[in-house]
Amino acid sequence: MPNIIDFKTKLNGGVRPNLYQVDIDFPARAIGAIDGSSRKSLMEETRFLCRSTSLPTHSQGLIEVPFRGRFLKIPGDRTFEAWTATFYNTSDFNLRAAFENWINITNQTNENVGVVGGFDSIFKDITVRQLSKDSGGKAAERDGDGGSKGDANNVLRVYKLIDAWPTSVGAINVAYDSNDALEEFDVEFQYQYLDANKPGNTSTNSSRTAVANYLSNKVG
Repeated sequence: MPNIIDFKTKLNGGVRPNLYQVDIDFPARAIGAIDGSSRKSLMEETRFLCRSTSLPTHSQGLIEVPFRGRFLKIPGDRTFEAWTATFYNTSDFNLRAAFENWINITNQTNENVGVVGGFDSIFKDITVRQLSKDSGGKAAERDGDGGSKGDANNVLRVYKLIDAWPTSVGAINVAYDSNDALEEFDVEFQYQYLDANKPGNTSTNSSRTAVANYLSNKVG
């Protein structure tokens, strides 16, 4: 019969929900009007100011085929649900302004047009890393994108939202009786598909590689 010692072994320390890192790349046009900011500095801000988020959802469609009063359930199409993150607001409004500009370049407010340059100038990858409680020190495991650079925590798993873009920048509620609180806001993103893998894994088992191979074969 399982006991507490067996449970401790299987749990293997567990994973802490407050150990994570979010890296969001911004289109150049989205930060062009923000003074003193660059894509690198804004990405660093997302690492510190992302108060909460979630590891992305994996969803599989369902096809039910009826047969004599019973249903055969078979896999349908993959779907990728919206991903939301909550950020602290700062006095310079740099991060919020970048998200607002990002939405504006996809469809401007004064004209019903988007930015010139196609989807490559709008879509950007977002990376969410689950970190370990264990310290890797100088030997901390990298994921190929410098995910643990400057961080003592090992990276347990890497989630990449491929070709993402924001669909909404949430409201910030203000009130005279809102004391002892910091402003924060939600940003909702859509993305084309999800790549989930161990750090540094570039094998053909990567979901990103699998999708790319599938699309290549389908087009060919």
